[in-house]
Amino acid sequence: MALKLNLSQINSASGGNQAMRETLTGIYNELRNIYARTGGGPIRKIDSGSGAARAVFQAPPPPSQLTVTGANGSFLASIALPQSASGAGAPQNAANAPIYQQISSSPAADFRSGVTTYPVSTATSYVFPNPGQTLYWRLRSSWDQKNWNSFVTLPGAVSSGRQSSAATENNLSLNQSNFATIDSVAAGDTATVRIYGSGGPGSSWARVAGSASQTVPGGTVLNVAYGANLYVAWDGAQYQTKPALTQTFPDGWVPVGKVSVIANGSGLVLPTFKLFVSSGAVIAIQILTAGNGLTAAPSLTIADSTGTGATAACTVSAGSVNGASITNSGSGYSASPSIAASGGVAAGSGGGGGPQGNNGGRLYADV
Repeated sequence: MALKLNLSQINSASGGNQAMRETLTGIYNELRNIYARTGGGPIRKIDSGSGAARAVFQAPPPPSQLTVTGANGSFLASIALPQSASGAGAPQNAANAPIYQQISSSPAADFRSGVTTYPVSTATSYVFPNPGQTLYWRLRSSWDQKNWNSFVTLPGAVSSGRQSSAATENNLSLNQSNFATIDSVAAGDTATVRIYGSGGPGSSWARVAGSASQTVPGGTVLNVAYGANLYVAWDGAQYQTKPALTQTFPDGWVPVGKVSVIANGSGLVLPTFKLFVSSGAVIAIQILTAGNGLTAAPSLTIADSTGTGATAACTVSAGSVNGASITNSGSGYSASPSIAASGGVAAGSGGGGGPQGNNGGRLYADV
């Protein structure tokens, strides 16, 4: 049903009551101002009637103008209605009738793939959160959601940009899973934090964020103080350790997990060894100091400027090394290759760090 209201009706309804006439006239004028600003109008049944009045609404409306900008991980779309256009013949929607708008986007300039169509609405401004995307945009309009004008496509693609950490909501749930293991091993006066995947130390691990996945290389953080509780993040080039979770949130960083570094308070002392070489091959190993506080056999690493391939192993009893042997002699070694012990503390005992839970990224220490 059409809404019919004019000043003659207001004067008639007032019946000579000046105050009522002024009040109704003020309401009437304010409604007209609102309709003019918003592009809305009184409810009308546009498929009734005949002749020219009905033909106007059977044809699509004049094109609206779409503008899309990107900022802080969101697309901001605004629509200028035909009556806002300047030039000959304007305004083109003098009655301010509601116009339905349909916006769609695609990563392809020809809109042949990946098209997203947003809900039809008479609104003239929209915000579409979609961080890190570059899309093409188009718009079409209709009076009745049946007869549409042709799509008008914006020239060029628009980037939404990345969402800054300052705009992240408090207590936002991070939509990601990190399939990394983080642990710590003793390395002399300090500890080493290791980050790795299912293949063991040195192997890469997978990060899943929403529907996207990423492979991150394994790595180590050296010279970490014993007894520290740290959060680990990947900054795109190397690993960072921070004492607070919020410090792992700079733009572009990937929070990986938490590690409680093994403690040295129980008197953990790593053993020391000496190697013997003959004709470039490592043939024997001597225990110089047996160490103490060990709950597992430490790993032994042989290093030399020329030699390769030599390996060694040791056994532990009552917290100290009680035996050591060369498991592969290698070749090409100088007269004095170095050997270093690391680890020697089992997860969950005597100050060890180890994975807790299926994700592997959060660790504990029994200190």
